[in-house]
This record gives sequence, structure tokens and C-alpha cells, in this order.
Amino acid sequence: MLESLIARTVAASIRYAWLVILVALSLGILSATYVVQHFAINTDVGRLLNTHEAWAQREDALEKAFPERDVMTLVVVNAAAPELANAAADELSVALRAEPALFRSVLQPGSGAFFERNGLLFLSTPRVREITDQLRDAHALLNALARDPSLRGLANLVSVTLSVPLQTGKIQLGDAATLFGRSADALDQVLVGHPSALSWQKLVDSNASPARGPAHALIEVHPVLDYTSLEAGQVADDRIRALAQALHLQAHYGATVRLTGPTPLADEEFASIEVGAIPNLIGTMLAVLFILWLALRSARLVFAVLLTLTLGLVVTAALGLIMVGALNMISIAFAVLFVGIGVDFSIQFGVRYRQERHVEDHVKSALVGAGRAIALPLSLAAAATTASFLSFLPTAYRGVAELGQIAGVGIFCVAFPSALTLLPALIAVLGSGHETRAPGFRWLAPVDALFQRHRHLLLYGTLGLVVAGLPLLMHLRFDFNPLHLKDPTSESMATLKVLGASPDVGINDVQVLAPSLAATRPLVQRLDSVTKVDRVVTLASFIPTDQDEKLALIDQAARIVLPLLNQEPLAQASDSARIGALKNAAGALSDAASEYPGPGAAEAQHLSAALSRLAAADAATRDRAEAAIARPLKVALGTLRQELQPRPITRDTLPPALVREWVSPDGRALIDIAPRVPSGIDPNDDALLRQFCDAVLGAVPEAIGGPISILASARTIIHAFVQAAVFAVISITILLWLALRRVPDVLRTLVPLLVSAAVTLELCVVLGIPLNFANIIALPLLLGIGVAFKIYYVLAWRAGQTSLLQSGLTQAVILSAATTAAAFSSLWLSHHPGTASMGELLALSLFSTLIGAVFFQPVLMGKPRDMPPPDHRVHSTP
Repeated sequence: MLESLIARTVAASIRYAWLVILVALSLGILSATYVVQHFAINTDVGRLLNTHEAWAQREDALEKAFPERDVMTLVVVNAAAPELANAAADELSVALRAEPALFRSVLQPGSGAFFERNGLLFLSTPRVREITDQLRDAHALLNALARDPSLRGLANLVSVTLSVPLQTGKIQLGDAATLFGRSADALDQVLVGHPSALSWQKLVDSNASPARGPAHALIEVHPVLDYTSLEAGQVADDRIRALAQALHLQAHYGATVRLTGPTPLADEEFASIEVGAIPNLIGTMLAVLFILWLALRSARLVFAVLLTLTLGLVVTAALGLIMVGALNMISIAFAVLFVGIGVDFSIQFGVRYRQERHVEDHVKSALVGAGRAIALPLSLAAAATTASFLSFLPTAYRGVAELGQIAGVGIFCVAFPSALTLLPALIAVLGSGHETRAPGFRWLAPVDALFQRHRHLLLYGTLGLVVAGLPLLMHLRFDFNPLHLKDPTSESMATLKVLGASPDVGINDVQVLAPSLAATRPLVQRLDSVTKVDRVVTLASFIPTDQDEKLALIDQAARIVLPLLNQEPLAQASDSARIGALKNAAGALSDAASEYPGPGAAEAQHLSAALSRLAAADAATRDRAEAAIARPLKVALGTLRQELQPRPITRDTLPPALVREWVSPDGRALIDIAPRVPSGIDPNDDALLRQFCDAVLGAVPEAIGGPISILASARTIIHAFVQAAVFAVISITILLWLALRRVPDVLRTLVPLLVSAAVTLELCVVLGIPLNFANIIALPLLLGIGVAFKIYYVLAWRAGQTSLLQSGLTQAVILSAATTAAAFSSLWLSHHPGTASMGELLALSLFSTLIGAVFFQPVLMGKPRDMPPPDHRVHSTP
């Protein structure tokens, strides 16, 4: 009955060919119009999972209490000295706060006006005492620098320091070794034309180590995102860069601005979809055209298939938007699945038509014969493929569920019927020549014979190898870290790598949502004892202890130092005055190094040489040296002036934006927990993060966010794929039973599919390919295409067909797989790790599926159960 129905459908499509084509074109135009007017893509990765597990509920509660915490752009301001980086960050922050339409909030972790004024209060009491003692002891130095904060001032200071104080023993040459050494290093860089600055802040801090590379200051920006755009934060990011350029941060501070954090990382991930899209599309289309030519050997047939596929893809896109409203970053791959399966249906029909045309002169008769012959295998393949994709609907992985929904509906409601209506109508109108030779690979005849002679050896040998490889699946790894899927050369990833384990970044921090700030205290005490935890931060962390004692110490130093810092500096020196001061200082340093060998002598000699070279250089070089010395000095003196005027800190005096960052409007409080990263270990190491998560959850099971959420998401996704695989196997089994009515025949279809899946995963272990959030979508494709290929062979075998390898069926299957592989090749060659891993696993799964269908399937089935008479035996598709 099915064969008769499809034969009549093909005949009607041929009879009313122009009407069918007109309806199809009209439907395509309407669909294209709808897609253009309603196309939407939601790049919110939070929508990809739909689960009510406990971890998801905790994460949802955290997101509702602090909705902007993960919607963040981290602006990294780099400069040659911390003073310059902080000053540039302060200026940029003011400009960003002036645009609330783009930036909901702007914070400066550990810096900004609040911390510049009160920074000393956050140090330990012994450390505050040490610093204030140093400031009182250095009052003469500070007086000289404040009076003349210039290159001339530094030179004169050196000359004065090396005169009476050194000779009278009030200071030792070694006491100034740090000043001499770091000044010389900064001037060396200036003399060779490199950006440089002398950090006076680090000179005052005796515990500070010399900086390696540029210093940085951070600005935490919470932008307004547009999830209908492929790059949701692009407008805000572009504005940040524009403001940095308009403020001339490079000219004023030698500062550069780079962006990282969740929003830029996601944007660059999504933007990679567009990278090389046009060349890849052109290359893929040329490859598909070539493969279609090999399969159909007719330009008119190729055109008919391409038009059928194109209209079907447009209609499927419209149906997808109607069903889900907006595509997500996974469901957008429906196009690849539709083309991969849709072209298979068209090639199967086209190759069968060529076979019929080889023995039939009339086009209409050949088309109807092809429809009758292909009816059952094509229908069953379409139904089974649709079932495999729709099996994801009950799972929690919404991203793939929507992909399966669109692809499944597109295959069964568009690709399958169009291959039996529009394609025959186009062929009838366009016509085709007589086939002088039946499709197939005649050169594979010896392989067919070899498979039959050694069937049992090949069958049991293959099964033995597959079974022997099953223990490898215990080592199959799921790489849960999404950072491993990012392009390491992108700005956001390169910046994140440079920041490393910086405590202000917190990319791997996890959180606990407490009912109140008071409720955080016992949790913090519990977490402080966890060895895998580096630090625990709450709003209470921003209220220093021992404030009265610290304020008293700072006040004592301020009485001495503040008058010095508030004095009016000298006028800028002329270049000739600078040269004279440089020469005097160089001579004094050289004499001191000769007279007082020992600690500090080498540094003094080094600085003497640098000053002499600078005095002999041109005025422009000395101007650069002036900027390297004076610019950070003026900023440092201004910062010190602020630090010496702190105010008592209470909950009420904390900046409102800072309070909102840690306490929600309803009083719930946030605890932030950072992992301890041993020296030399990658902060993003999977084992390190797993151990950290286990340790935190062992102490506080309510923890969520960061790697805890990512690990939980990975478990949910893996469970979803296992669940979908079970649903798919059950539904396909039921469908095959209804069609085949024989348990052995059902097994002949399913076993090769399961073998292909097992081989794919085993090869992943052997080749070192971990599963991840990107490449795991190759598995539904393996089910979809794999079951279709197996069905073709089983039904051909049931019809009594022999010599399957040399038949037109194998040609159709191989070339159909080749067209799908062509679409994946550009993904595999991508420079983006996530995209490349997707293409790699797609190609691997397709290869395993093809081998399972073309070689293992015939070996498993053996000779047909019902052999037709020798004179009627065929070597073509059913």
C-alpha cells in the first residue's frame, strides 16, 4: 500500500509538474519572507539547559539576587607602572559611569576613589605601622620629590643623597640600591625607545617585587546586552574602546585597554561563526556540486536536487522560527543536519531514477518506478531519522532539543515529501538523457566476493575488536571547561591568560548565597579551614578591623608628610638645567660606587651610566625620560596624599555600588570563594578545579557558580544524551519492528548502528579527543544519518539484492556521506578550538557510520534470506 501510495504521489507530481513547482516556489518565497522578517537568535547560553535540579535552582536564585554578576566585561588597563594604570582606569571609569544607558554599573575591584583613600586600612596593623614608619623616616626624600617631581628633581635628589648623608654615615649606599636600580632600569628602556615608567609606589613599598611586564588596573563593567544580536555586548564593548581613545589614555598615561570576562569571551565565541563564513560556504558548495555530479552525472539532475534542497532549507527555517521563536547557538546547526539528511534522500531517489532510466526509455515511467522502489526504505529512513532527533525533546538540554525538533520536523515534513514531489516534478520538466550505464562501483566486485568468502572471519573479527575496545570507554573524558573551547589568540582569551590567577579576575570563583550578612559568618569560618580555598570574601571583608589603631598610626604620619605633599612644586626645568643635573648626579654616583664598594655600588654605577647616556641624548629622549619619571611620581604623590586621609569605614559608609555587589535588595548576602592555585599550575586545570569544587561542596553544599555550575551542566548534558539515546533506540526499534516484523532484521539494523557509535567513542579515546559542550552534538547526527544508511541496506538485503558493495546503493550512500562530510570539513579546519573539535568529531562519527553501513552491514547480513531467480537478480538499490 505504501509503495502504491508513493508511486501515485510521484505520478501526480509529474502530471501536474508545473503546478507542483509553482506551489513549491511560492511556499519558498513566503518562507523566505517570514525568515527575513522574523529571524532571531538568542545568544543567552543560560537558556540552553532547562532543568529543575537542585544545583540549577541554586544558580537561578543566585542569578535573580545578583542578575548582573555573570553579565560582565572586565576592562584591563595596562600601563608601565601601577600609578599610571590606576590613573587611566579612574578616568575611564568616570566616563563609563556617565553612560548608564549602556553600562548598568561600573566598579573598580581593589582600586578607585574608595580604595585610594582607605587602602591602608585594609592592611594588617603591623603592616600599617611599618609603612607609616617608613613614611616618617623618608620625609626628607618625600619633601625633595614633592618640591620638584621631575627628572631634574630625581637627579638633584641623588646628588644630595650621595653628599653629606652618605659621608656622615646617616645612610648607607645599600639603602638606596632599590631606588638606583629601578631608576636605571626605567631609563635603560627609555634610551632604547621602549615604553617605561618608574613605579614610585613600589619604591615606597619595601615588600613589592619588581614588575614583570606592564602593570594593570581592572574595571568591572556590567553592560546592557542585546541577546538578539550574535554579539550581545558588542555595542557596549565598542563604546568602551571609543571612550578610551577619546580620553587619549595612550598619550596621557601610556595606557592601553583590553577586554575580557564573560561577555567578551561569549561575544568572540559567537563571532567566530562569521569568520571565514563566505569562503567556507563557497568551498562547501563547490564540493557538494562536484559530489552531486559524481552521483547523478547530469547537470539537470544536479540543478533539480539543489533547488529542492534550497527550497526545503528555507521552508524548514521558517518552520523552526515558528516553533521555537528564536534560534539558539546550537539549534542554528539545523541547516547542516537538514542538508546532510535531505541530500541523502535526494541522492537515493536520483540514483534509483538513473537505475530505472538505464532500462526504461520513458522519463515518467522511470520516475514512477524509482518512487515505487524507493518508497519503503526512504519512508522508513525518514521516520527513523525523525524519531532519533525528536528523542531529545524530553531531555533537559533545551539547545539540542530545539535542534532535534527543527531538524526532525524539517526532515519528515519537508525533505522527505519534497524528494518525492518537487524533485520528480523538476526532473520531469527538465528531463534527462538515457543512462548508458547503471550506477554503481563495479570495481568493488572482488571485495564483494572477498566478504562472502571470509564472512565469518570478518564478522567475528570486527565484533571482537569492537568488544575488546569497550574498556577504553572507561577513559572517555568530558572536558567540562568552556575556556578550552575558546580561541587562544583572541583578545579576551589572550588577556585572560596574561592575568592568570589574579585575585581580581575570579573567573573560577564559586559563590554561596546566604540569607543575610550575619549568616555568612559561620560559613566563612567553615570555608577558611578548606585547604583548596585561597580566600573567602563577603561584604564584611570590606570593613577593616582595628580601624582605630590604624587611623591613629596614619594620622601620626600624615601630620609630618601631608604638609610636604601639599607644597607648591617648582617650575618645570629647562633642558639645559636637566642636562646639568643629570651630569652632576652621574658623577656623584660614579664617585660613590668607587669610594663605597659593596651593597649598592653596582646599582649606583648602573644608574651613573644611564644618566650619562641620557645627558648625551637628544631633548626628545629626555622628554620621554621625564614622562617615565615624573608622570608616575605625580600620580603616586597624589595617591599618597589621599591614603593619608582615610575615614572610618562602616556598612553605611561603603559605596552603594559595592554594597549592591555583595548584598541583594532583600538582604541576602553573597560569599565569593576563590581556589588556591599552586605555583606553576594552570589556573584552569581540570583536575585542580574538580578538587576545588569537591572540597567546597564538602564544606558548604549550597555553593554554586563557576566550575561547580559548569560541572553540574556537564553531568546534565551527558545524562540528556544518554536519555535521548535510550529513547531513540527504543523508538527506532519499535518503528523497525512495525516495518520489518522480524526480530533478526531489526537487530541487523540496530547492531551496526551501535557498533558505529561504540567505534566512534573508542576512537575518541585512542585519538585523545575529549567530548565537550561543542562537539557532543555530533552524536545525534550519528544516530540520524546512521539509522538511515543501515535501513537502506537491510531493505535491499530483504529484497534479495546481492553484491551490495558494487551496487548503486553503495554509490548513493558513499556520495551522500561525502556531501555531508564536505560541510564538516570547513569546521574541522577552523582555527577556533571549539569549532574545530565539533568538525573533528562530526567527521569521525560520519566515517564510523559509513564504514559500519558499507562494510560491516553486508558482512553481518550475509546472503539474502529470499534469493530471487538468477535471471532476475539485480545489482541496484531497492
